[in-house]
This record gives sequence, C-alpha cells and structure tokens, in this order.
Amino acid sequence: MKRTKQKNMRRILPVFFVQLLLVVAAYAQAKRPMTPEDVVSLNRASDAQMSPDARRVAFVVSSWDRENDRFNSDIWMVDELRQAIRLTSHPKRDDSPRWSPDARRLAFLSERGSDAEAGAQIFLLNPMGGEPVQLTSHKAPIQSFEWSPDGRLIAFIAEEARERSRTKPPVVVDEDHRFAQLWVVDVASGEIKPLTKGSRHVTAFNWSFDGSRIVLTARSTPKLTDNGTTEVFVTPASLQNAPYSFAQWKQITKGGGAENQPRFSPDGRLISYLARSDGDANVGPERIHVVAATGGESRALAQTFDGYISSYRWVFDSQRVIFLAAMGVSANLYTMRVDDPNPAPTLMTRNEGVTTGFSMTVDGMNIAYVHESPRMPTEVALLNARNMIPILLTRLNPQVESLTLGLVEPVKWKSYDGTEVEGLLVYPVGYQTGARYPLLTYIHGGPEGAYTKGFNASWSAFPQVYACAGYAVFMPNFRGSSNYGAKFAQSNAKLVGKVDYEDILSGVDHLIKLGLADENRLAIAGWSYGGYMSAWIIGHTDRFKCAAYGAGLSNAVSYWGTADIVEQRERLHGGTPWEARKIFDEQSPLNYLNNVKTPALIFHGEKDERVPLSQSLETYRTLKRMGATAQLVIYPDQGHGLLTPSYQLDKMRREFAWIEKYLAGNNVRRAVSSR
Repeated sequence: MKRTKQKNMRRILPVFFVQLLLVVAAYAQAKRPMTPEDVVSLNRASDAQMSPDARRVAFVVSSWDRENDRFNSDIWMVDELRQAIRLTSHPKRDDSPRWSPDARRLAFLSERGSDAEAGAQIFLLNPMGGEPVQLTSHKAPIQSFEWSPDGRLIAFIAEEARERSRTKPPVVVDEDHRFAQLWVVDVASGEIKPLTKGSRHVTAFNWSFDGSRIVLTARSTPKLTDNGTTEVFVTPASLQNAPYSFAQWKQITKGGGAENQPRFSPDGRLISYLARSDGDANVGPERIHVVAATGGESRALAQTFDGYISSYRWVFDSQRVIFLAAMGVSANLYTMRVDDPNPAPTLMTRNEGVTTGFSMTVDGMNIAYVHESPRMPTEVALLNARNMIPILLTRLNPQVESLTLGLVEPVKWKSYDGTEVEGLLVYPVGYQTGARYPLLTYIHGGPEGAYTKGFNASWSAFPQVYACAGYAVFMPNFRGSSNYGAKFAQSNAKLVGKVDYEDILSGVDHLIKLGLADENRLAIAGWSYGGYMSAWIIGHTDRFKCAAYGAGLSNAVSYWGTADIVEQRERLHGGTPWEARKIFDEQSPLNYLNNVKTPALIFHGEKDERVPLSQSLETYRTLKRMGATAQLVIYPDQGHGLLTPSYQLDKMRREFAWIEKYLAGNNVRRAVSSR
C-alpha cells in the first residue's frame, strides 16, 4: 500500500512550547465560534506506540465517517522524518497497533475480516508499505494481544468460541458464562492454540522478558459485579503442556480488590500490578504494587501520592517505573524508584494540559504520548528523557485554529463547611471584567471522575460552544471526585446529595460573589453521576432556570437490582437495600421530584446497562404526573454513552436549544442552530 502523507502536514517544529505559542497566536486571528459539528469533526489521537528502535511512533486516529454515520479508526505513523503518515484506510475499525520486537512489523486489531460475526482479529502490516495480512481467524472477537519477546508468537485474550445459531439461545443467569481465555498464535504459520482453560475470566496479561511465563489477572466470572474477585496469577507460557487449567496457575495475590495491569519486572524477579490500598477496594487512587514473582507480601509504592495512576511501564534496569497520573486538573508523566521503601515520584512532564496515554523504549529514554490542552485537541508528542524537552509530532486538527475559544482557568473555593474544592472555569468569549454572564454548570460522571485541562469537547460536555455564545461554564470537581487523593474520593460515603451538592452550589455562589455569574440565569447539566446530581439539585432548589442531563440514577433501590455494577451504590449508601433502606430512599432523587419547578430535558440510551433506561422513565413519569415541564429523549441502540455521530449532534443541539430557551438574554449570542 502506498503511504499517504497527511494533508497539509507541515514540518514539525523542534520545540514543544514554541509550537504551542504559534497555536495560541493563531487563536488571536480566530474567525468563527465553535459548533457541535466542530466537536464531532475532531480527529482524535490515541494509543501512541513507540517503536523498539525509537525511530517511529504508531498511533490511532478516530474520525467522523459522515456517509455511514459512525466513527472510524485507522492506524497512523510518525516516520523517521517526523512526518505523520496514514498506514490504513478502511471503512472498518483498525486500532491497537503493536510493534514487533524487531520493529519490522506492526500488528493491530481490525474488523475488516471476511467473517463479520467473528469481530476484531489480528492483522500484520509492514510499516514501509504493503497491504495488511490477516493473522488470526478466531471465532470470537479478540480483546487485546501482546507479542512474545522473541517475536515468534502473539498471545491474545478472547472468549471461547461457540456454535452459531440463527436464533439466540436462552440464557441461564449466572450459569451461562462465556469465559475469556488466553490463546497463542504462531506468527509464521497462523496456528492458534489455547494457553488457559477453565472457569476463570482472564482480563489482562504480560509476558516475562525471557518468554517462559505469563502473568495475568482473572476473575471468577465475566460479570462486572464480580470484579472484586480479580486476582493475579502466573502460568507457564510453553505450549507443550497447554492449555493450563486454573488449578495449574500460581496465585500471586489473595483478596484486596480488583488488581489490573500485571507486569513482570525486566529481570523477572518481581511482579507489579495496579490496585487500591487506602482502606476501600472500590474507591481511591490505584497504586503500583510490587511482589516477588514467587509470591509473598506485596508492597504499595508511593503510598502518600494523591495522583491517580492510569498506566505504567518498567525501565529495563528493573529499578524504576515510569507512569502516567492525574492530579487535580492536570495529568503528567512521573518516574520513581522501586527499591526505595517510600519512593517520591518525580515529575517528567510539565506541560499545560493533560497527557492521556504513553509508551516507551525499554530504557525509558524515549517516550511517545498523547497530549491535549484547553486550546489543542489530542496530538502525539515525544519526550526525550535526556533533555526532558517534549516535541509535538502531529497536527491533526488545523481547522481548530480558525475557531474562537474562551479562556480556561482552574478555580478554587471553600465549600460551606470550609473544605477547599477545585474546578475549571471557561470564560465567555469576549469576557469583560465586571460584566455578569449566564452560567452553565456541568457535573461530571463517576462520581469518581474529574474535569481536567484537556480540550474538553465531547457530546457529553462541550463548554466552548457555550463560551462562544456568551456563557460562562463552571466545571466543579466536588467531593467524591478523583485526582485529589483517597480521603477526598471517599468523603462522600453516606453523604451523597449533601457534600457534593454543597460543593457545587458553593462554587456557583463563589462565581456570583466574584461578579462573573448572573444569579438569575443559571443552568445545570451532566451525564451519568452528573445526571443523578442534576436531578437531585432541581429537587432541592429552584435556583436553576433549567436542567439538561442524561443517564442519571433516579431510584437507588431499583438501580441496585438492575444495573451492571452495585458495589458503588452499596458503598455510597452504606449497604444493600435491605440493610440501609432508609439511606437508599433518602438519597434517591425520585423522592424529591414532587418539588421540581425547573424545566428538565432528559436523555438516555435505549440499551444502557450501567444506568438502565428505567431510571429516566421513572423520572419522566413522575415529573409529568406532577405537572413539571419535562422532555425525555431516548437514543435507539445506544448504551451508557452515545456512539453514533448523528445522535451526538442531536443531543448537543437539543441541550443547547433548551438552555438558550430559558437563559437567553442580551448577553447571549445565538451560535448553534436547534435543528
């Protein structure tokens, strides 16, 4: 396949901050406001993979396929000349690029195979040219994979294949599981053999550096409600006596919550994994744990570090790890020693914005990562650990330079009980000191989530569209949020609807006192837990002129019985419905909807398993019976998130039109059509 260079790709400037200055300068010449179409049209980079020889970086770009009303992903590469090149172009999904150990081939997952029902399979590609070749023809979708250290084999996770039938068979709940197992494919012949078998659901794995063993995590069933049964195991990697049953695995951990991202140290002496270790297995930052590869007592690293670690890698000397962690409204790369009894993480990147994923050479000297900031969507960057100067490698969204954007700043305030809380404030475009503006408050999901200083342009929250229309947008990280340590995340137990409610409203009061927000033009919006809190707020105050929210819990009792996760609710409410029924009822928005006078626009996906559609149906029926102004929009075939571009556009347009209807005044300019 002839390599196609990225259109209008300019030579990459060598210094990261110089490029950022040029981007900022471009915004000074902005031509038009941001619209929902701009949000959907963004090219989004992810999964940056550094080649073992440090010469190239493969990554994924997801973009809008207008004709087929879907988002499609393809594999791209930054070559030795630092030019971004598109390696695949296919109407079906291509993602998860992984370099072979000799850097000569790329393996990736794709749904382009002839057997559509089989789902994603592994394909091989010569990055210097040629068409991808299908390696696997497994009868179930491949979830993840990893090359063996010698490059002869690829291990992958996939469910056990089943006989296909025209009619779906009946399902016996809790007895009819499809367990994911480890499989190994010979790269030369394409022959697939099972490596594991039995009644354990494999979730992640990693080869030892000598290729003789595999460390894996597995839980008792595929159900998310059994995530707490996950443990770390080691199995031989030899195919001679495979498959290995659960009884043949060596168990490394026992209890303590849901371990994930298991890894061998390069010298094979240690095993590492992520898990919580702050007294609650279900909430708080995950920490890197290390344990002898033969088993024994594990040790959590940097126990006092408040950042939320999302991924990590070993450096080849087996003495250090490099990891990505979010703290406050930023996310950066850090490093720390493993042999220190109480290691202090050292910051490696100090970029304005958020780092969302990384990979590196085994010596830790060359790191590829994805970066974004309030004025720049996701791009691929390179960090050389010798000089610690980041270099921006891509320019995937030049169209953003033609948009006008509001200033984004962190804001801190004291809640009603004196607790310090942080969030983000997006100023309206053309902001003038002393003028008051209509204020939209976005509430994030989770509740253990957080708003960070990324580009923040998605169907669920699109603050810059409002900023261009003259709104100020407030994005609080209330108690229960991530990125502020275990104590902050755990402080909402049995207090949901109180501490988070107070943190949000005290933040709104703070902006009113600053003279920025107009107290007579307030709106609220959110998704998931943000939907829950939106419903809670309008049931307890009439301060907000309107609300637009989605996928929010309404009835904690019925939610417990129908959702795909329950541990969160049991922690928040202090037990099961029969153990803590009073708190379940007291913390259910449904029981306060009779007080609602705020017009409410409600969204929900038809096939949402995280927060079932019935939750919004209960809310809507109650609001209509009480005579409140309410509208419910259901998106067919969508789950907890909206994945279809036309539905994303519809949601954004409806939300904007609803809020504009109730908040529009002289200071609000129409920027988005409601069609």
